Amino acid sequence: MSPPALPRQTFESTTSGQRILPRNKDFLNKHGHKHHSFDPEKAPYPLSYDRQVLELESMNHNFVMRVKKTVSVVPFADGPPQRSLDLGCGGGSWVVEAAKEWPGCYFVGFDLVDVQVPLSLLDPEIANRIKWVHGNFLTTRLPFDDDEFDHVHMHGLGRGIPENKWGVLFEEVNRVLRPGGVVEAFEEDILFPTLPSWFTAPLRVRNKRSDSIHRPNGAQHRAEVSAPSPDPKSPAHDHALLESLYYGVFENRFINLRPTAIIPIHLTSNFRQVISAPMIHFRMPALPPLQPLPQTLPPNGLLLGGDSDKPETTSQPVASPDAPPTPRPVSVSLSSTTSIQTSNSGSTGRSSIFDQNFSVSDTNTQPTNSPGDCPSPALDTFSFKTTQAVKRPLYIVDWSSAESTTGATSISFVAPLQEIDRLNESSLAMQLYFSYQSVLACQESMWEELVDRMRNRPGKLRDLGWESDLELNELESRTRFEVLVEQYKRDMQARISLWYSLQELGWAVPPREPLSKAELVEEERLYQAMLEARQSASEEDLQTPCRSVRVFVGYEDS
Repeated sequence: MSPPALPRQTFESTTSGQRILPRNKDFLNKHGHKHHSFDPEKAPYPLSYDRQVLELESMNHNFVMRVKKTVSVVPFADGPPQRSLDLGCGGGSWVVEAAKEWPGCYFVGFDLVDVQVPLSLLDPEIANRIKWVHGNFLTTRLPFDDDEFDHVHMHGLGRGIPENKWGVLFEEVNRVLRPGGVVEAFEEDILFPTLPSWFTAPLRVRNKRSDSIHRPNGAQHRAEVSAPSPDPKSPAHDHALLESLYYGVFENRFINLRPTAIIPIHLTSNFRQVISAPMIHFRMPALPPLQPLPQTLPPNGLLLGGDSDKPETTSQPVASPDAPPTPRPVSVSLSSTTSIQTSNSGSTGRSSIFDQNFSVSDTNTQPTNSPGDCPSPALDTFSFKTTQAVKRPLYIVDWSSAESTTGATSISFVAPLQEIDRLNESSLAMQLYFSYQSVLACQESMWEELVDRMRNRPGKLRDLGWESDLELNELESRTRFEVLVEQYKRDMQARISLWYSLQELGWAVPPREPLSKAELVEEERLYQAMLEARQSASEEDLQTPCRSVRVFVGYEDS
C-alpha cells in the first residue's frame, strides 16, 4: 500500500529540507526564437520554447489520452500514487491533467526552465497539490530526498540527454522512488521526416514558364509535365541539407538518435521488474485528394473577354445565404489509399478517402473534352474503376526488442494496439505534424551547425547542394537558410493537407477568390503536374515511418 498523503506544508519541506525557487533567468532570443540561456555543453536541449513548440506537448498528451483514456499506462493495483514527479515537465500539461484524475496525489513538475502554466490560473484545489521546481539534472543531483515519490513520469526527454547521461539519470530516479514505486517513460527516436522527389517536384512547377500552347481556334495543348531526371550526384531529396544539419545538431551534442534502444539497458540495471513495449512506427499519412481549382476555365476563355488580367467572375454563380451548400467537386488522387463513391446517376457521395481504393482505368484515360475545349483536371477528365477496399494499418510494430518480466498481459496494457487501431487515417497527419514541427523547433541550432560547417567543413556542404561562398556575408547566408526552412515547411504543409482533415470533421473549405485567366492557367498546370506525379507513389513511400515511439515501465524493489 502507498503511504498516506502528506499535508501540503510537509510535502514541501521534505524536498531536501529547503524550498526550491524557480529560475527566472532571461531566455535568449535567437532570430526571434526563444531558447534557454544555458551553455549547450551543460544543457544540450536544442529545441526552442516558442508557443507552437510548447503546444506540441499538449497535443501529444491529448493523443495519449485518446488512446489510453487515462494519464498513465501503469495499472495501479492499490490505487493512484500519493506523490508523483514529472521529470522534464515542460509546460506542465501532464501534471495538471493528472492532478484532475488523481485528486489525492501531490505533484512536483521538474524542468530546466520556467515555462509552466502559472498556478494562479488553476483551480485552487488543483494548484495546492502542484509545485514547479527548476534545475538541471544533467549537472546536479535531483533536489529530492531518497524514497520521496511513489511514481515518476518521463515523456520525450531523448532530445536533451547525451548518451552517457542516461545511466546517471535512472540511478537518480531509482533513488527518489520509494520501495515499490514505479517509473514510466514515453520516448521516441529522433527522426527527420522526408518527402520523395516525385512529391516535391510538382510543387516547384510554379516557378517555371508555362508549357501550354494556345492554338488559333482557342484550344489549349499542354506539353507533358514530368519531373526532371534525377542527377546521380544530386542529394537524395530536396531537403537533404536540412536533414544533415538536423542530425548533426544531436550528434555533436552526443545525443543518440535512437534513445529507445538505450533506455532498456539502464532500466534493467536499476529496476527489478521492467516492461519494454514494442516499437510503434507510425507510417506517413495517405495522400488526400487535391484541393479543387477555384473555378474552371470556360471554352476559348484565353482568347475571349479582353484583358486577361481581369478576374473571371462568370464561372461560378454566387449562392444565396439560405441555399444549401454545394458539394465540392471530387478531386483526383492517384494514391492507392484514396476512394470515391459514385451512383448510377453520376452523383457523388461523400465518404472517407481511406475506405476504398480506386485507380486510373487502363482502357479509358483520355480526356472527354472536345478538341475545342480547354482540358480541365476535373473528375470527368478520367475514368475510374473502384477496387476492393484494403485496410491499411496505421503503424508497423517491431516486436524484436519487446520484453516484460511481469507477463505478456502487461505489454498489451502498456501498448494498447487495439485502441490505436480505432483511430482514423487522419490521425497520421498529426504524427507527421509533430515530427516536422520538432525539426522546425531546432531551426536555430541547425543554423549554428550550418555556420560551423561553412567555416570548417565547406566540402561537406557542397555535396548537399550548398555552395559556400566565403565572401557571402552572414546576412545573405541566413536569408538562403531561411528560404530552405520555409520551403520545407510549405512542402510538409502540402503533404499533411490539414484542409482535408478539417473537412472530414465537417468544416467547410473556405472559397477562394476568383483568379485572373493567367493565374488560372498556372493553377491548372500545377494541379495537372501534381496529379501526374502521384502515379509515381509507391507502397514504400506510404510505409515510411513519420514517427517512432515506445513506452517503458520500471518497478522499484519492494
